[in-house]
Amino acid sequence: MIDDSREDAAMPKSKKAKQAKIRKVLKEFKAGTLKSSSGEKITDRRRAIAIALSEAGMSMQGKSDAYWDSYVSVMVGEEEEEEGMEEEEEDSPKS
Repeated sequence: MIDDSREDAAMPKSKKAKQAKIRKVLKEFKAGTLKSSSGEKITDRRRAIAIALSEAGMSMQGKSDAYWDSYVSVMVGEEEEEEGMEEEEEDSPKS
């Protein structure tokens, strides 16, 4: 039986939703809270990427590990830049 009560139980449909899902999972990995289905902590980056892509409804098939590493690095880097920009806007004086 599928548990539909989870907020993110459905597969993301749009590209932005898939990217957001990947960011969320990788943020969990970075924080050390990403766990496998058996409950053990994920420590391998490649495994974390595989989990993120799976939850986003994407596949690693046909692409090299280097491709996915760079793809994920760019996406996570974009998020950090966006957060930095928000902090700068808050610190800047308003006229």
